[in-house]
Amino acid sequence: MENSISLSILIPLVPFGMTIFIFTLLRSFNRTINRLTKPVSLLLLFSILSSTFLCLYFFLNHIEGQILLSNYFSVFKNLNLEIHLNDTSERLIIIIGFLISLLIVYSVTKLPRKTGYVLYIVNLGFFASIMISGLLLIDIPF
Repeated sequence: MENSISLSILIPLVPFGMTIFIFTLLRSFNRTINRLTKPVSLLLLFSILSSTFLCLYFFLNHIEGQILLSNYFSVFKNLNLEIHLNDTSERLIIIIGFLISLLIVYSVTKLPRKTGYVLYIVNLGFFASIMISGLLLIDIPF
């Protein structure tokens, strides 16, 4: 069980890492990345769904606990930030993950893919990672 809880650090990091990666590519190769709208959308969709399914695995197996972030990142040594994994936060993360995924799928199928589309997808990924991180950092007492 302790090994499973240590995987919960990946829930907010996977979408955030993919968002940073795509944003870096967008800034470096602006014209090329703006033409690759479907692969960029699928990469971000895959990262959000992987975090959602990992959280679904924790929810279905009733895995709960707390992790101190300073054990994984030396930047947080002076702060006492903890990831709180409980049923309520897991449910909310699953709902948010699926809603953002549906929004990305809708965006791929219905929105015109012009110059700002990739930046829009990056902002969706950043919003999802911030929401997931916020839900994990706040201890929800329900």
